Amino acid sequence: MKSKVLLLHDAVDSSAPLDELDTLEQVNQIEGALQRLGYHTQCKAFTGDVLALEHYLLQSGVDVVFNLVETYHGSQFLHLIPLLCEQLGIAVTGGNSEALFLTSDKLLAKRLMVLADIPTPAWISYENRENWNRFLQKKMICKPRREEASVGIDDGSVLVCETLTALESLVAHAHKHHVIIEEFIDGRECNVSLLVQEGQVQAMPIAEMLFIDFPPDKPKIVGYEAKWTESSFAYQHTQRSFAINTFEKELIQQLNTIAIDCWRLFGQPSYARVDFRIDRAKNVHVLEINVNPCIALDSGFVAAGFEKGYSYDSMVESIVKEALYAHAKFT
Repeated sequence: MKSKVLLLHDAVDSSAPLDELDTLEQVNQIEGALQRLGYHTQCKAFTGDVLALEHYLLQSGVDVVFNLVETYHGSQFLHLIPLLCEQLGIAVTGGNSEALFLTSDKLLAKRLMVLADIPTPAWISYENRENWNRFLQKKMICKPRREEASVGIDDGSVLVCETLTALESLVAHAHKHHVIIEEFIDGRECNVSLLVQEGQVQAMPIAEMLFIDFPPDKPKIVGYEAKWTESSFAYQHTQRSFAINTFEKELIQQLNTIAIDCWRLFGQPSYARVDFRIDRAKNVHVLEINVNPCIALDSGFVAAGFEKGYSYDSMVESIVKEALYAHAKFT
């Protein structure tokens, strides 16, 4: 008999930003896949009331929580959803509480990567003031420390400070507003999607983001517009390509190895995506690790799965089965 699956998602109203409205489309697509596969499904919006959610889960009799909660005070407290499921003895998809806690804070994740010898762009803060001179007159990118889906990232996020005074002001602003400032890697952008089956991780075909006909003064980044605003230049001129997999074997091996190292470091989630930039000297830098990335039909993760030969339904079922497998293994 197929399991009973609860699709837990953000509470979204019609006035929400595009990245949040996308959550509801994702819920509909995943529920459709699960129902075609014979699973019993129900959906619930998470309003932020953890005690109410605990009561609901205890009464619902669900076997698996399909965790689609993408924002809870930004991403700062997303680990509370799997933590609650773990405490209640209910299987949950994607990252466990450890994985979400460690990756939802980009600065914490970068510190751990450095300790694990995983390459990541250098960052600037009060703690490394002695290195500030290296950032002067060089491109930096500012991005929210605890947000996903490129929220808060636009062309103005890439900037240059000419003086220490300007840099001091920028760092103070970043500290106050929970922004991370890091070296801008002006080069290629790729990502590796990872899917786990019975504890074994596999890397899917690598996607490269191509910035087509970008003017010289326009930063080549996958910002909010490139992801969500269909009428924008960035959306229409940023294309995903899998051509890299046919002719750059050494680079592919390097990216896959580092991506799996990240997966091991950050709690071995059942599906994830690791984002990279590659500089002009072909040095690889990990930008971030996305646990529970979007798996809507038009998402990058699903595109990589299609390239690998998966159907949408088989990807969704793999995620559910891995949640049940991990739960059985550790209980």
